[in-house]
Amino acid sequence: MSRQIRTASNTTSAAGALAAMKAIIVVLAFVGVTQAVRAEGNLPVIRSNTDTITIKDGETLKKNEWHLSPETNPDVYEAELIDGKPHKVTFTTDVDAISFQVEMGRTYDFIIRWNGKDCHTRIVGTRLVPAARFDQNYQSQRRGKIFVDIPEVYELVNIAIAMTSTGMADEDLVYHGSDYYRSMRAWFDRFRGHPLLAALDAELKKGQYFNLKMNGYAFAFDANGRIVPSPVFDRTGWGKDNALRPFIAGLQAFSDQTRFRDFFRANRNTYDEQIRFYRETANIAGMKRWLDRNFPSSNNYDTYNIIFSPLVAYNQSSNWFESNGFRELQPHVNFPYPQDIRSLRLSPQAEIVYRGNIVFTEINHGYINPEAEKYAERIAKATSHRNLWVDTSMVPEQYRAGYYNGNAAFDEYMNWALVNLRFTDELARDEQGAAIAAVNRMMKGRGFPRFAVFSQFLVDHYRARPPGQTVADLYPQIIEWFDKNNQAP
Repeated sequence: MSRQIRTASNTTSAAGALAAMKAIIVVLAFVGVTQAVRAEGNLPVIRSNTDTITIKDGETLKKNEWHLSPETNPDVYEAELIDGKPHKVTFTTDVDAISFQVEMGRTYDFIIRWNGKDCHTRIVGTRLVPAARFDQNYQSQRRGKIFVDIPEVYELVNIAIAMTSTGMADEDLVYHGSDYYRSMRAWFDRFRGHPLLAALDAELKKGQYFNLKMNGYAFAFDANGRIVPSPVFDRTGWGKDNALRPFIAGLQAFSDQTRFRDFFRANRNTYDEQIRFYRETANIAGMKRWLDRNFPSSNNYDTYNIIFSPLVAYNQSSNWFESNGFRELQPHVNFPYPQDIRSLRLSPQAEIVYRGNIVFTEINHGYINPEAEKYAERIAKATSHRNLWVDTSMVPEQYRAGYYNGNAAFDEYMNWALVNLRFTDELARDEQGAAIAAVNRMMKGRGFPRFAVFSQFLVDHYRARPPGQTVADLYPQIIEWFDKNNQAP
């Protein structure tokens, strides 16, 4: 529009000048209507009353996933251009919106004015490499099935993490209380000076634990013992890049020098025993049925691929992949050692249900997250006072900035509240109280100060629901509860 004004003002005839003036008036009126406000440097400005923004990136809608950060200048969003082809990207606030036709390698700068602060934002066009490619053979082998595995390179990564200074000091990150951990230390301790460990430790201190660990599944050993990329997955962590890829040469050297593959073969019985617990005892199929029943519109995963390591402590995560119309839910979990819950004095059957929480809380994200997306704007407003819902002082400093921001806090409240609902269906009434209380204590320790009150509210409503009503049906009431409690008591 500014080029049109300058061209009109250069018109030399009287008639042209008059036409130019009219054009200027029309253009200025249009600017006022579209709120194309300009700030210093001629950057467009949009307004927001909330710190979470919705982005439409081509055909992908990311509701309330962009969190404003005034201190970051500029805060860069990488648009995901499929095969590098241009498409439109739109940032939408509660009151404004701005769109750009984004091309590969180009940048688009603007400002989001929020809470009296200017949040300098930049869109960069980047080529999207699919995280997974599911061909027909992969689909036919896995459709409708549940898989559980301790993959070899994945375990190599977990051992390397466990041998870092951070891994040896943090028992919430790496599980130290097992015979397997002790045998691992006996084998690998003499390699503590390996340069890979210092390099990984530096990344752990930046909060990269999950991306390092999860991306271990994107690699495998070939017939010659070389670590090679998976033919299916480009990355299995979060984000558009594989955070582990720069460390593959170091992992290879660590594997060769420590004779890792000999260690892995020597501990095959431990791996098989733990895998059997998940496959045969934890009743994952029963968890799926419970979730299918309570979230009937979210049952659209073609396979479940559960990945874990005996060394992971209390850190679980999930990822979702879609390719060629096939969807995979991939939880990354730990092994639920029975000694961790012996103090609860549960019956053997109740103990199995409780130990299943680890995998249940990752599978259920594949249900509760899509359900919450239907109410994303309402949830954002109902949990806008984050300090009431999340106490970041309970977590290490490197994780605080992004610890359950925005709607993620709501999802985590729901995540573990579903555990307590499942207890009401699968535990004897006289054992439910102790199990629920244990979850409530754990959630308080993780920094969710209002979890116990919310859990009681939801358990009461679940028990009193009419026949046929699902958890998904309760979401409007659940959001209303959050809204009413979104203020200091």
